[in-house]
Amino acid sequence: MVEKTVKRPQLVWSRVSIIFRQRDFWLALIAFGVVSTIFWLFSRQLIYVLHQGDIARDWILGFGFWAPLAYMGLFAMQILVAPMPGQFLGVMSGYVFGIVLGSLYSIIALSIGAGLAIYIARRFGRPLLERFVEAEQLRQWERKLYMRSPVNWGLLFVFPVPDFVFYLAGLSSIPLIRLIPAIIAGRSIGLIFAGVAGGLTAQLPPEWVMVKWAFLSAVGLLLYRHERRLRLYLLLAIRALERTTRRWQRKLAANRLPQHEHLS
Repeated sequence: MVEKTVKRPQLVWSRVSIIFRQRDFWLALIAFGVVSTIFWLFSRQLIYVLHQGDIARDWILGFGFWAPLAYMGLFAMQILVAPMPGQFLGVMSGYVFGIVLGSLYSIIALSIGAGLAIYIARRFGRPLLERFVEAEQLRQWERKLYMRSPVNWGLLFVFPVPDFVFYLAGLSSIPLIRLIPAIIAGRSIGLIFAGVAGGLTAQLPPEWVMVKWAFLSAVGLLLYRHERRLRLYLLLAIRALERTTRRWQRKLAANRLPQHEHLS
């Protein structure tokens, strides 16, 4: 018992020391320090940006009853035309409407915009994409995205990708009834996090907003560094869940079969 009591703190410390020896831990810590310093040096400019955010919020809310529709229309159009990043609008939704409603409006607008983009691409084909995407860039993404599983497409959209990839997804042979829900589910994860970030930005004082964005920037750098690995882990988890579901379905079917035989 004494040996176990002595070894337990050593075991805990060994695990903690492993974390401190990880290169990614120090990269994230350095990134947090660098971004915090930048935010501190440009604090006046950032406060000005927050003030502009208040102006944008007042402008959207100025539509009154139609404000949610105005935002959703803008979000859907940015998928189709791509004049600004969708994650920016996701943050703005939480800032304007709150975390819950903002995330909901973003997901609804995503469903409309993504559905239209995928349908248009499937209707008009590759020549449409060649009009507004460089041929070399299009070929690079086509080599990366030779995927026949809707699950893989959904995992791709968990992390930010260019909006023209929505059109590229429409060129796949996957049925739309399976492809569109998978992509919406994947992209919605990032939109919810963006809505949370925007909602907290509206509630926190400016100095804490800078701390929050410094922390999020460090975490984002870490996630971007391990993007492929995280997608792989998510894919393996989904596959394991699918196998477990099929196993339970077979068990339920096997349990029902003797009952039917007994009744007959």
